[in-house]
Amino acid sequence: MKKPTGKLYTSNPQGLRYLKEDAELLQITRAGADLPNTTVVKELSPSPYLFKLFVNEWKGKPAEQWWDNYKERFNEELKNETKLIGLRYVYKKLLAGNNVVLICFCSDHRICHRKLVGEFFKTYGVKVLELNPVKQDQLSLF
Repeated sequence: MKKPTGKLYTSNPQGLRYLKEDAELLQITRAGADLPNTTVVKELSPSPYLFKLFVNEWKGKPAEQWWDNYKERFNEELKNETKLIGLRYVYKKLLAGNNVVLICFCSDHRICHRKLVGEFFKTYGVKVLELNPVKQDQLSLF
C-alpha cells in the first residue's frame, strides 16, 4: 500500500501565518465566512445537528462538561458515507504528495473537530501538525 507523502496540518485562520510551505487550504466549517484561497469541504464539518448542539448547549461552557460527548458523536459521524467522501478527498491529495491544511475557526485546537479529523488520518500513517502554538493558558486541559 502506498504511503502518503503530503503533509497534513490543522489550523485556524490565525495559525496560517506559521505555514512555511505550499499547501492546499481546506476550510472544514459548517458556518462562518468563506476564507480566501480555500476550498470549502463541508463534509468534514460537524453535522447540522451536532453543530447546533454545540452552539446551543456547550459553547462557552468548560470543556470537561461536553468534550467527551462531542468527541464521541463526531467520531461516530466520521463513519458515515458523507464524511468518508471528504476523508477520501483529503487522503487522495496526501497520496499525490500535496500538503493540506484543515482549517476551522476554533481558537483551541485541543477541543475542536479539526483535531479529530486529523487524528483519523494517524491510523493511515499520516503525521498531523497543528500550526497554532500552544498558549500558556492551554498547557492543561481539564
